[in-house]
Amino acid sequence: AVVSTQSTGYIYQKGYIEFFAQSRDAKIIIDLITKYPVLSYTISDKDGNDCYTNHQKNCPIALTWGVFPGREIIQPTIADYKTFLIWKDEAFALWEEKWACIYEEGSESRENLREIVNDMYLICLVDNDFIEATSLWQFLDEVIEKIQERENGARAESDLSC
Repeated sequence: AVVSTQSTGYIYQKGYIEFFAQSRDAKIIIDLITKYPVLSYTISDKDGNDCYTNHQKNCPIALTWGVFPGREIIQPTIADYKTFLIWKDEAFALWEEKWACIYEEGSESRENLREIVNDMYLICLVDNDFIEATSLWQFLDEVIEKIQERENGARAESDLSC
């Protein structure tokens, strides 16, 4: 996206999204992402043992930047593989340190949250075509469609077994 400012400058922004997904949904994302070479991605489980990326590991990606008359390009926001790994640890820790801790140790709710977080992946996607910026949304539409197909198939199988 490109936004004109009142000071006769421009601010550019790439499509960007970061979210948690269950492992079975992350698998769909991993399987489909290579069809979208304009997307950069980093995907990791809680421990970092199962990590996927097409980021160059020592090369940050600009997400937003500004261009103004008589000034250098201003680049305030980046996505970076190393930073993602640090943030991943913080993001997963929030599940247990901030959310699960409101429930008693050993309670069913606390154990459920632990099971959930151990099945999650943190996913970061960047659409590097900042002019069109539609690949990210097309990709996510395709992911949702595949998840719905899987769920509908599971429902149909369940109905047959009754």
